[in-house]
Amino acid sequence: MSMRRVTLLGGSGFVGSQLTYRLAEEFDEVVVLTRRAQRVRSLRTMNNVEAVELNVHDADALTAALAGSTVVINLVGILNESGNKDQGSFSSAHKGLTEKVLAACAENGVSRYLHMSALHADAENGSSEYLRTKGGAEQQVRDSSGVSWTIFQPSIIFGEHDAFFNRFAGLLRSLPIFPLAVPDAKMAPVFVGDVCDVMIGSINDPGAIGQAIELCGPEDYTLRELVQYTADTAGISSKIIGLPDWAAKLQARVMEFVPGKPFTRDNYLSLQTDSICTDGCPRQTTSLDAVVPRYIGTADWAGRLQKRRTAARR
Repeated sequence: MSMRRVTLLGGSGFVGSQLTYRLAEEFDEVVVLTRRAQRVRSLRTMNNVEAVELNVHDADALTAALAGSTVVINLVGILNESGNKDQGSFSSAHKGLTEKVLAACAENGVSRYLHMSALHADAENGSSEYLRTKGGAEQQVRDSSGVSWTIFQPSIIFGEHDAFFNRFAGLLRSLPIFPLAVPDAKMAPVFVGDVCDVMIGSINDPGAIGQAIELCGPEDYTLRELVQYTADTAGISSKIIGLPDWAAKLQARVMEFVPGKPFTRDNYLSLQTDSICTDGCPRQTTSLDAVVPRYIGTADWAGRLQKRRTAARR
């Protein structure tokens, strides 16, 4: 059998690390391009996984790194901009990098390209700069020639080490009264394992070529319901208060100056677009209850959660 190599950009992140483990079972060689190789130390315990320290924004270095790849997967995305406008802006991280990756794929004759986007990314009508630049990157992929592409558009992705339930659990533990912006925003959390299944399954599926695949879990929730679920599952008694729109905007303006940028004005704008799949879209099957209690739950989470749901129905 000929050597098959898959190269990942963003392979050191939450989704990327999970995907790398799975790809190592399917491919002869898995290459993870990362700015800091120590981040993927655990992945290198697999004999066919190689971590290459590289600035992926360096077009020449990127082209050289993709040589010999059968499949290239671009998972890179940022939720907040950094001070580095050359590499840390939404435009450079999403559109600029995608342009370089597609050019490197063309130069190396890469036959298959998987691109991670977001639900309702739209270059023209996106409600935030995040969604507009994600949409712009999608358009670059659609307009490319010579590579067989598939775009993935997930809602919030959950699983151990995620940045959603873990972050809210930490915030709830520190705040007895929790002010929540845009509490009625809707989401359909999808399990990282299901996302990996769909992505890997698409590689050799001719029907996935040239398609944008929406990825949602089995149920839609409001943001308030998800934060309350986090509190119930983690055994936290914080009182959650939905903020009116003017207060949500003010919170975003203030919080984007807090270290780590827990909430920004662009995050607020993203929440104006519900992150749920279109009608008729196939849903992934793994529920929150099947996974989330394993990493934020307490021993009696199920009983307390059932009591709260019973009370809510009365």
